[in-house]
Order: sequence, then C-alpha cells, then structure tokens
Amino acid sequence: MHKIDILMATYNSEKYISEQLQSIINQTYKDFHLYICDDVSTDSTSNILSEYKLQYNNTISILKNETNKGAKYNFSSLFQNSQADYVMFSDHDDVWLNNKIEVTYNKIIELENTYSKDTPILVFTDKFVTDDKLNITAKSHNKSEKFNTNNFSLNRLLIGNVASGCTIMVNAALRKICGTINSNALMHDYWLMLTAAAFGHIGYINIPTMYYRQHNNNQLGAQNNSILNALKNIKTGKQNLKNMVFKNITQAEAFYNQYENILSDSNKYILKEFIKLRDKRNISFIKSMVHNKFYKSGILKNLGLIYAFI
Repeated sequence: MHKIDILMATYNSEKYISEQLQSIINQTYKDFHLYICDDVSTDSTSNILSEYKLQYNNTISILKNETNKGAKYNFSSLFQNSQADYVMFSDHDDVWLNNKIEVTYNKIIELENTYSKDTPILVFTDKFVTDDKLNITAKSHNKSEKFNTNNFSLNRLLIGNVASGCTIMVNAALRKICGTINSNALMHDYWLMLTAAAFGHIGYINIPTMYYRQHNNNQLGAQNNSILNALKNIKTGKQNLKNMVFKNITQAEAFYNQYENILSDSNKYILKEFIKLRDKRNISFIKSMVHNKFYKSGILKNLGLIYAFI
C-alpha cells in the first residue's frame, strides 16, 4: 500500500487534464497512488486517462461512474474507500508545483510529531490564482479572498470555509474519525475542515503549492472581494445571503447528529448556538454572533452577514 492516496474527480476534462496529470507524475515525492473517478465524461477524457493508465499502470487507478453523480459524491466515495496513511485531493484542471506533496507531507509529519499520529490532522496550503492559460492573476489566493488563516476554531469555520480541497492533506486518524462524508456536507473539504477543528488540529502552509486555474467551467472558483463587489453582492438581496447561512446551518445540524456521541461539551454548545441562528434576527442575531464569535473573514463579509439578519 502506498503511503499517500491522491483522489481526483474528472468530468469533461479533456482541455486541462493532461497538464494536471503530468504535474502529479512529476512530483518530487513518489510514494503515492492516484485514484481517478470519472463522472461519465462525454468528451475525450476517458481516452486521455486510459493513455496515462497504460504508461503509469502502477501509479494510476481509474474508476467510472455509471451515472453522473457530481464532484462532491465523487470525492466522498473515493475518500470513503481510501486506506492510505495520508490522503490528498486533486481537481482536474489545476497544475501542481513539483514539490506540493513533499511540502505538505513534511508539514503533516511535523504536526504528528508534535501532537501524535493518533491525532486527527489536516494541512492545507496557499495557491496561485491563474487564468485559463496559467497566467498568474493573484500571487496568494487566501490573501485575495481575505481569508483568516490564523484562526481555525470551530465557531469561525461554521460560518465559512477557508481551505480548498485541492490544497488539503489529511492523516489516517482524521480519515477514520470522519468516516463517511455526510450527504448534507456543502463539500468534502468543508466537512473535513470542521472535523479537524472539532477533533484535532489544522496546519497551514503560507506558500502556494499549485496553480489554481480559473475558467468558464469552474464549479467553485476564486471570488473578487473588492469593496465594489461586496456592495454589489449585498444589493442582490438579504434572502441570498440568508440562504448561504441556512445551508451552513443545515451542514452544522448534520455534523452535530453524526458526531454527537463523541463531541466535547464545548463544541456541542457552539454547534447548538450556531444552529439557533436560523431563528434569530436583529439584535438577538448580532448578540449571538458576537458572543460566540461566529465571524467571517473580513469586515465587509461580517457587515453583509449582519445585514442579512436585520
């Protein structure tokens, strides 16, 4: 068994998949296996994957869905079947720097040496944001998004995720305690961040390890968090902003129900208080938000949050 599993979901990936596969093959750290699940692509993705499988048979395994399931299902099913010591996730349209695995692996080993190998640990990194031709448009995705990468407490993460799955590595202890990624999870990476915050530790590497390609077909992409854009988003209406929070609350309920028997009393309290936000408005919402530190990253985002519930 290889020490690291890399899990990749593909769907109509013919335009970019070869570059990403080659960037993974070229990694300085070699003790990994790449599991790819294709979601019924209708272009030449399957042919490209087959060619790489022939060339790198001991490194690549390919699975195919019978019907289109979506990225969350693809990643979740791959994750559920992994038995590796460490797990990483890969999008189909990015390009990794050749030391991405090595840098991330060294960090997770460092944290395991500090907290023990039995402690659930997640590590994620920064990334370059690029256009479709890999021209860099932002040297730091997390700075451009104004993410707070100094505070990974559960109350902060419940209101918003700060880690992209394509930058994440988790250890076996986190994989085991997570088990099945809940169907109400907003995305696999978000669920893993919540699990690590509740039961273990999160480490951040403040350097880019990949090119995060932005193009018309991105399912989830980088956002422009300028003041003008924030104001424009606010003007789209309270209900849109509320709906974002309600989805997070539904995820929090699922998280509480799945892990109720092993959650600490303090984390139970935080989750219950967050779930109660669904019925709070005006001053009661603001008081709970401040008291429990349900803060998003950035002043404008928090003002938008308050605006949605007054």
